[in-house]
Amino acid sequence: MALQIRSELKELSSVERQLSIVVPGDQVAKELDKAYRELNLKVRIKGFRPGKVPRQVLEQFYKNDTEQQVLERVVNNSFREAIKSHSISPVANPTIEAPSQLIAGMDFAYSAKVEIKPVIELKVMKGVKLKKTTYTVSDVDVDKELARLREGQAKVAPVEGRDLIQQGDLVETNWSGSVDGEPVKGLSGVAYVIEIGGGTFPYKDAEQHLVGKKLGEDLSVDVKLPDDFRIESHRGKTAVFRMRPLTLKSKTLPNIDDEFAKDVSEKVETLDQLKVMIKEEIAKVAEQKTKNEVRDAAISALIDQNPFDVPASLIDRQAEQIAVERLQRLPQQQAEMLWQAQGQRMKEDARPMAVRQVRISLLLEEIVKRENIAITETEIEEHFEKMAAELNTPLKTVKSVFAKGNRASELEFQLSTQKALDLVLADAAYETETKSLSA
Repeated sequence: MALQIRSELKELSSVERQLSIVVPGDQVAKELDKAYRELNLKVRIKGFRPGKVPRQVLEQFYKNDTEQQVLERVVNNSFREAIKSHSISPVANPTIEAPSQLIAGMDFAYSAKVEIKPVIELKVMKGVKLKKTTYTVSDVDVDKELARLREGQAKVAPVEGRDLIQQGDLVETNWSGSVDGEPVKGLSGVAYVIEIGGGTFPYKDAEQHLVGKKLGEDLSVDVKLPDDFRIESHRGKTAVFRMRPLTLKSKTLPNIDDEFAKDVSEKVETLDQLKVMIKEEIAKVAEQKTKNEVRDAAISALIDQNPFDVPASLIDRQAEQIAVERLQRLPQQQAEMLWQAQGQRMKEDARPMAVRQVRISLLLEEIVKRENIAITETEIEEHFEKMAAELNTPLKTVKSVFAKGNRASELEFQLSTQKALDLVLADAAYETETKSLSA
């Protein structure tokens, strides 16, 4: 039987409400009586038959625990009744301010502050102005990819009979940098491989200083730190690099010919066929780049042109989720240590992204409601089939993952909001341009 209560609702902001809730004294008495009756049937006290222990004896032994449980139950049940009667749906646990004890026969009054989803007035949804860039793929893009693949096929071998460093050598080096005589944390490397002229070592002056030097020789060179150096106080300062080259290796690159093409892919027989395949793959990347940019621009436009307040609890929750997802890329022990040491900072760093994600989620959810967007069983089945193909996993396995996690509603929300964004894109006004992908 539902708890009989009185309640009033006060609007604190567009996303905050305060409930003033009163549980009448007779209801409090009934809840206490009920708790002691149930307790009477469970406890065994010497000198009394089961179920026949006087209330005052029960209170003597169990008052604090029993009445604390009743207090929690009264608050939980009365809060549920209050939000039901006022038709509000909190997005997070309430902030409760309540007395610390119940008194039989006396009204129990308390307040609960809750956050709710905002009422969103969609000012702009159709005709959103977007810039759309189509990227062209040229032979330059193909040549860049061939060069990258060529690097992947390179053969590395120790240099014999020479200890002088030359352009193109791979030099295994111990090095460290100091500023004003003090070592700089992170500005060092042990057995660090520098490719002379390769452009991958961020300090070119130090890299070129190695040319003509001998293995095992201790070297020192002044290097100006960049203006975007991670330690702000060291930016633009001169660092002293101490270096000792240890070993030399050479890198031999294969010729870009038909044999190279066969080594890269079993699907081709000639270099020309490989170039065609590469160009097709790059074209797919270019097409996806266009789609991603347009969708991102649409999200930004929806957010900018439809302002509203966002519940802080939703942002906090999303920021934590983003931070945790980033940690999942690390080994468990390392992730746990990092979370303990820097968890709060990681959540703060994630807040801007969290705000954006929460805003667009609420906006798209509103579009789904307004446009009566629904997801059919066929669309869900097609989504599973696409996932199975992309992951090269049996369809049955993909379905079982969603079934075990009870993620059906999550998937339906994801697909429906995707359709909502597609609707915005279909009705957008585009300013188009074409650019070279290589540019």
